[in-house]
Amino acid sequence: MNDFDKADMEGEELVSLNDSLATLGTEVVEGPNREVSSVVDYRNKLVEEYHGGSSSLIERIRKGGNDDADSILVALIDEVIKETDHLLGNELVATESGDLRDASVISFKRAEVIEKAIRAVQAKQKYEKESGIDIDSPSMIVIFKFFMTRVKETFDEISLPREQNDMFFNAFGVTMENWKKDLKEEFELLKSGG
Repeated sequence: MNDFDKADMEGEELVSLNDSLATLGTEVVEGPNREVSSVVDYRNKLVEEYHGGSSSLIERIRKGGNDDADSILVALIDEVIKETDHLLGNELVATESGDLRDASVISFKRAEVIEKAIRAVQAKQKYEKESGIDIDSPSMIVIFKFFMTRVKETFDEISLPREQNDMFFNAFGVTMENWKKDLKEEFELLKSGG
């Protein structure tokens, strides 16, 4: 009887370290669940290195100041799409090494991931349509440009000096830095009856 069968009979979960972790310099500390802890620590270290010093996707989003639902959804969709590239790389490596079964399984998984990403994008679009205005739509850009053009034409018509014109648009650019987030908050306030 091996250790896994014995642990199964006793109702315990037994997790052992992969030999390759030991060769990568991971220390195994004695005691209950220390092996798992070492693997988790090592995995977290690799993830942090992969993301350039940030240990998680959500920390990168928050560090950028974009922790609203839309920003998180876009970041998650981006992450899923990146993972399809990783899967494609794995599929190509498996194909090159002659593991057609593995390549087929990876290809199927990649198709599932792409399908989920498509569904997430469609759900985002549906939500935006149902909640009012799609801020990222080409129509919104046209409306915004239209009003900005009219503001500039108004300044030209009243013959404001170029310096005042430039001052306004510079200050306006700073004020509008987070315009999408601010506008979304206004729509949420409107929907809540505030």
